[in-house]
This record gives sequence, C-alpha cells and structure tokens, in this order.
Amino acid sequence: MARPLMLWAIAAALCAQSVYGVQKWHDVNRYDAYGNECKLREVRDIVCKRLCVYDLARCPESLQPSCPDGESFCADGACHPQCTDTIQSRNPCHCSRTGEQLPSAARSLVPCMTVPNVTINQFHPWEANRDIRRACGAKVGFVDQSKAVAVWGNGWPGGDVTAVWAECPPAPNPKYTFRESYWVATFSVNGALVLLLILWSLNKRWAERNIRKTSAVSTYTLNGTQTKRSGNPETKGFVKIHDDFGSKAVKLTGELRHGVNSALDMDTPSANSLSRDSKLRGYRNHAFGTLCALSVALVTMLWICYLGVWTADYYGALPGSRYGVAFSLGLQNTHLMLASFLIVWGLTFAILLALYILKPHLRNFFRIRTLPAQGQYVCVVRPIREIKLLVDKASWVQRQVNLVTERLVIVLSRHKDYTTCPIHQTSEGRIYFNYQCTRYVYDDQTQQYAPYEFDLGTSHRGLLAQAAGLSSKDAHYRQELVGPNFIDVHTPGVFGAFARELVSFFYIYQCIFLWAFYFYAYYQIGLVDTGIIVISASIKVALRMQSERRLKRMAEHEEPVFVHRDGEWSQISTKQLVPGDVIEVVSGAYMSCDCVLISGNAIMDESSLTGEPLSVRKFPLRMDNGHYNSMGSGKMSSLFAGTTVSQVMPVQKSADGLESPRVLALVKSTGTMSEKGQLVRQILFPSRIAFVFNEQMRIVVFILVLYAIFVMVMAVFLYNGDAVSI
Repeated sequence: MARPLMLWAIAAALCAQSVYGVQKWHDVNRYDAYGNECKLREVRDIVCKRLCVYDLARCPESLQPSCPDGESFCADGACHPQCTDTIQSRNPCHCSRTGEQLPSAARSLVPCMTVPNVTINQFHPWEANRDIRRACGAKVGFVDQSKAVAVWGNGWPGGDVTAVWAECPPAPNPKYTFRESYWVATFSVNGALVLLLILWSLNKRWAERNIRKTSAVSTYTLNGTQTKRSGNPETKGFVKIHDDFGSKAVKLTGELRHGVNSALDMDTPSANSLSRDSKLRGYRNHAFGTLCALSVALVTMLWICYLGVWTADYYGALPGSRYGVAFSLGLQNTHLMLASFLIVWGLTFAILLALYILKPHLRNFFRIRTLPAQGQYVCVVRPIREIKLLVDKASWVQRQVNLVTERLVIVLSRHKDYTTCPIHQTSEGRIYFNYQCTRYVYDDQTQQYAPYEFDLGTSHRGLLAQAAGLSSKDAHYRQELVGPNFIDVHTPGVFGAFARELVSFFYIYQCIFLWAFYFYAYYQIGLVDTGIIVISASIKVALRMQSERRLKRMAEHEEPVFVHRDGEWSQISTKQLVPGDVIEVVSGAYMSCDCVLISGNAIMDESSLTGEPLSVRKFPLRMDNGHYNSMGSGKMSSLFAGTTVSQVMPVQKSADGLESPRVLALVKSTGTMSEKGQLVRQILFPSRIAFVFNEQMRIVVFILVLYAIFVMVMAVFLYNGDAVSI
C-alpha cells in the first residue's frame, strides 16, 4: 500500500508547474494586504541631516555660523568656549570614521549650522531619504539639488557641487587582527594540543610497528572450548572451561587441544559461532599518552568555559576593565559578535560530538597496543546482536531507513561493544581480567584467556567420592582460576551517576542548543528548559541508583559457612568457596553457590528464583551408578544459589547413601557460573531488544532530519547573507 501512494505522490509532483512569484506589497508601507497603493500621509518634525562644506563661507546664508561673544564654532557643529581635540573629533561630517576608514575627500569637511526640522505633506516611506533631502534643501534655499548638493560618499564639494548631505552609510564591520590577546591564547592552546596529538600519533605508530606486523595480535579471542587439568599439577582429572556464550562445554582431548591451538589463526572460526567475532586487544599505559589524554580533557573544558566567556560578554558581564561593556570581544559590533559566537559555539559542539563518537576508542588511543598477555589492559571487542521483536514484513520505506541506519551504525562503530578491563595478577603469577563479573585467566599452553569451571563429574558415585573435601592447596589453586564466590556489582556515587547520565548524546545535544538561548537574550527560556532537564535527569539517576543498589544487595551476599578442608571442619566466608568444597547446610542459611546435596535432607525456599511460594524438599544422592543432571532428575538433589534453607534433617543411617551427623553439600558452581550468577549477569548485561516502536522511530527521526535541512537551506536563502539581529 505504501509504494502505490508514493508513486502517486511522485507523479503529482512531476505534473505540478513551477512558479516563481514575488508579492506585490514587497515594498514596506507602499501597498496594503490587497495590493492597493497606500495613501500618502503628512509627516511632521523630520530631523534633517547636516550639510557639510569645505569652507564655512559656502554654507547657505541661513546656516552661516553665528556664535556668542567668547565662543567659537567648532567641528562638531556647535559653539563652544574652546574647541578641544575631543570636540573636534565629534565632527558629524566624518560619519564616525577615523584613520583609513575616513575617505581623504571627507577629512576637510566641516558642518554648517543645524537645518531646522521640516514637515512633508506627502511622504513616500519607500523613498524617505529623497523626500527628506528635497524638503530640507528647500528649507535652506536649494531649489535644484541635482547638481549643487551631493550625498556623502557619492560625491564631494568641487565644481558645481557646493555641499554634501551627511547621510552616513553604514559603517563597515570591524575586523579582527587576530593579534587580540584572547585569539592569541586560543590559537596557542589549540595549536599546542594539535602538535601534541601529532607527536603522540607518530610515537604510537612507531611503538606499535612490531605489533602491526604480527598477525597474532588480532587473533586472540574469548574461546569457550579450552580445557585444563584439574587440581594442582599432580592431580589427575579434567577441567571444563565454561562457554561464556552458553554453548555446552567439552572435555579435553588430544585432538581438541590441537584444534584450540589452530584457533589462533584469525580467519579460523572458534567452536562457538556466537563468540567467533569476539576479539581481545592488549594495551599498556604510556606517560606521554596519558599527558595527551589529560590535555584533550583540559582543552575541552576550556572550550566550554570559552563559550561561557562569550556569553557573559554578550551581557557586558566580563570581569576586569571590560566589565559593563557589551560585545567587547566582538569589538562592540553585533554582527562580528554573532559570527564569533557561532564559530565558537559550532566548534564546541563539534568537539563534544567527536568525543562522544570516539568515546569507545578514545582512552585506548592514548595507550600503546600490545599482545593481550603483555599489556596492562585488555579490550574485549564483541559484536552487538539485537533480539528483534518486529512485524513479519516491513514497508519499503522502513527497509531503506533501516539500511541507512545500519550503515551509519557501522561507520560510527556502534555495532560492536568495546569494554576495557585492567589485567590483574594472582599470588602465583597468573594473569587474568574480569569481564562482566567473570574471571578470564590466561593459559600459557593455549595462549588464550578463558573462564574456568571445574568438572566434578556426573556420576553419583563420583560425586559422593568427593565427600572428603579439598586440601587447602587445591582450594587455593582453584580459587585463582575461578575467582572468589562473589559477584561484585559496581554502583557509582552520585557524581559518577550524574556524569554517566549526562555524557549521553541526548544531554549533549540539549545543553549545546540551550546555550544559544542563553546567548540570544532568551536566558529565561533557557533556565526553564535547563531546570526541566536537570529535574528529569535527577529522577532518572535516583531511580537507576535505587535499582542498582537493590541488585547489589541481592548479588553481593557473604556470610560464614563451615567447610571440610584438610580433613577437618573450619569456618570461612562464602566468598572463599570453590567448586569441590564440601560445606555444612544449616537451617536459615542463604545459598551463595550451586551445590549437590550428598548427605541429609533439606527443605528449600526457591521463591526468589522460581516465584513458587511452596517450599521444595531436597534429597541426597544415592550411592549408585546414576547420572546427575541438575536440570533433570538430579534437580531434587540440587541446591541453587539464591535460595534459602528452611529446614535440614541429617541422615545418620542410610542403606544407599552417605551417613553423617551433618547435612552435607558439594559445591558445584560459584560466582557467575551458578544459576543466581547467570541471572544477575543477564540483568547487569542484558541483550539489546528492538521493538516495532524503535524501528518506526527511525522514520520519524529521518523525517525530522530532512525537515531541519530544508529549514536551514530556506533560512540561508531568505536571509541572503544579511546579518541576524541579536
């Protein structure tokens, strides 16, 4: 339906005739709204211009100077006791021009006495100057002015011309010499910044010359298929590496290890199609780069302050000797002031917009790129994929707008997520970084970073055989690989929350355009709009901080727990638990990790995960050859993180299970590998969802952009280069 309507609209536009018209009443006050010529009216007490001559004797008789005794006729056209330099400089025949701006023929002009005011019976507003000259000339005795009197700038006394009317043309706009102190400071600061950026770019390129030649620098990926041997180097068994993107982990085999090594080739896809395009880049700090980054931030703040200085100058509010003088920076000229402000305003907006677009790459640009295992930071580059909840078939217009949007997103590098994480080192010398609350440890054999999850086995007998727990050495080794059993949710303070909110494009756009209101004497409207923006931002920040703190309380849980290590029971924090630990389950305890119940019964409150208000009874594993599946038949023996223990019942006699005076559970998954951890991670880092409304809003924005371009072109055409009144 949309395409036929568009074709009809195009056909109608082609059939339309092109007409260029000018309204008949274009001349001001000449025609009325119906095109009829207005009746001429009488105008009284019109002030005449000064009549200027080279010799006062050439003035008309009625305008000959006549001063009282003791006074002289001065160049300002009035009588004074003494003609001082200040009085002489107020010569009306010089039209407020001095120096090179004053024509040489006008330097010797002196004014006659003031011409009396006149009355014009039939005044033509569209030819006002002509009527005034005729009336004023007739008042002083000039019958024919076509030869005897000229207009200032169009003719000068000499020959038949005896005098000129001081109808001063508009004074030429002043021009900057660019030797003014504020322009010298502007060019110096920005020139120094440009020089620093050029030197840093050359230094960065030289320092990264070997990295650019190494093909392996761009081949580091977040591999989800690597595996490592369990326990300490003397312990046999396998370790499964958790797939960060949800695919099933596998055990280590000789063939797989070979496949992992081959994945170092950039063009070789990894085992998981979702993580295939995710790359790692290493960076390290450099003193010169840090200096350049601070310089960019400082100069940006100076530009914003500079914009404030020009706005203050508009109201004559600059401190010091310029206080109270409006347009002092613009040489007291409104046109020059407007042009200068627009240039400063446009450059400030361009700088802020460039910083917003380059924000994902800006800080790492001022670092030296290295191998991911050798740097101080790791940048995870991951493609952004949207979950689209759209209609089955989009219109032709929608498809074209989507195509333009997708290309624009790629150009602006918004199709990938760039997250820079600092690299840490364990007490044993292993390097790792935390990405989305998950620890990624570097494996020297595979030369890859990966999150680790220890495979405790799936058979009932195998799980029950680990009831003795771990040694302190094994626990320390595993904690270095999987990290603490604690999800650290970062919540910024009030200042940080506001900074995070206000650096978005919406607020940058609003603030930079509201600044124009402050400059153009609409500061009342600007203050109201600014207040609305601040209030809405405050409400949004408050609600977001409240949600983040609520999530932080839910995720960052820590309490004491009894664990069986080195053959004895000891009390530690739940933060120190690792897969393979055996803990005691007590009534009222909050499960901070996923566990397998190996001895005793428990009644669990799982309402926080499932929403089910009824408690669920859990049974221990049996001593048989059964297969454990936490989401299948083994769910009745699984204690999930985030649930609460309502009641426990130890089993001291059992024919097919473990006997213990305590209720025992084997820790299976900790941190973000647990069910609660995955839920928290999905809340903290949700997938982007595109609704029909979002797609249709693109068309609205596209129409508004076209309309803005049309209005701008029409404004430039209609103003025709004229100055805009401030």
